[in-house]
Amino acid sequence: MQGLLTQLIQSIVEMPARFADVALADPLSAILILFGTLFVGAASVVFGYLTLGAALSLFIRPGSTGRSPPPREAR
Repeated sequence: MQGLLTQLIQSIVEMPARFADVALADPLSAILILFGTLFVGAASVVFGYLTLGAALSLFIRPGSTGRSPPPREAR
């Protein structure tokens, strides 16, 4: 298990250099890596924003669990 964790950390440290090698090999590769980074980054930001909003709504308005019932008609 210790060897697996060491390999994982080592591969994470080496990954930016490998991406740089691929990006510098061809201009099209650099553009594809850039757009991939933008798509993943944008999706992460949106998901993080929604998650944070959902977590905060639990604490900001703890009494509001939904819509209030419609008003009764006077007869």
